Amino acid sequence: MREILKRRFAAAPPIEAPVEDRRPVLSFGSWDGFPTDDPGVVIVCHPDWRGVRTAALSFREPTVECDDLDRWGNEIISGLRSNAVRTVVVHGFPPGSAAFVRAAHTAGMGTRVVLHSSMAQHGAEAGEAAVADEVLALVRSSALDRVGFVKAGIAESFTALGYPASYVPNRAPDLPDHERRDVGPGLNVGIFAEPFWRKNVVTQLGAVALLDDATAHVIRRPDVEYLDHLRLVDHGEVPWDEFISLQASMDINLYVTLSECHPLSPIESYMTGVPALLSRTSDVFRSDERLWDLTSVEIPDDPSEIAAALRRLIEHADEARERAGRWIARADASAAERWREFVS
Repeated sequence: MREILKRRFAAAPPIEAPVEDRRPVLSFGSWDGFPTDDPGVVIVCHPDWRGVRTAALSFREPTVECDDLDRWGNEIISGLRSNAVRTVVVHGFPPGSAAFVRAAHTAGMGTRVVLHSSMAQHGAEAGEAAVADEVLALVRSSALDRVGFVKAGIAESFTALGYPASYVPNRAPDLPDHERRDVGPGLNVGIFAEPFWRKNVVTQLGAVALLDDATAHVIRRPDVEYLDHLRLVDHGEVPWDEFISLQASMDINLYVTLSECHPLSPIESYMTGVPALLSRTSDVFRSDERLWDLTSVEIPDDPSEIAAALRRLIEHADEARERAGRWIARADASAAERWREFVS
């Protein structure tokens, strides 16, 4: 599993190794304080994988955050058994997940895994493909009852390949308290994604260069020398509550990526009242034709196309915010229903 993780993140941002003896974090405080009214479902996720963690917590089930299931898996299984938990759902497949799923199955629990990766990633990133293969091996061995995919369209393919798969889109998160901060004059554009290939950060920064009096804000500056001529603020990685305030402080946020599953950052942006521009690589906003037209870029690797779409979105920002709010509410209700079907 360690080798798979090394391969998994070879083309992605670096992640820290498990912190020695860092105990799991329980959303319910302790196993003695586990909610007894309905012990049906417990989620397990990694505490440091921000997007996956935010998505997992958004389902509002009792949650265990653990960075090393090899180290803590037996203790967690014991807690689940003592509280008669019916089904355990692993989001994102942290280290030790395979043995943990097998142990949960042996203990008589229903088992589910939700993968936050796409077939494009499986084709380009050997580590992500290895994780998918390991998850599907658990299905073949009957230790895993069902696998969920956050990206629309994938579950149908895996079902055709003979695996019990479901579409499990993200729900809208509960945002922390946040405030709009003064980040300077002019047009402030947030591009808050890690600068690796799928996130398309350099192209989006090229779009900002085409805008008058604009400043780009990032969480990590790409290692590209010609961007020194761009007005750019590197904020570094910040805790999630500060990140939400940072998004809320922009005039517009960009999330024009080359491959995506069900991104939460643009949804968070609209929930704070700030318009966000996306690519057409996920299902977000697709069902509202007008909103899709206003908020998405047809050619994500063309900075001129992004700049033109950005100007248009700013011009129609009020309409986009109103439509996005309605879409998020509908999509969240639908995602909640899909989740109930997935864990039943």
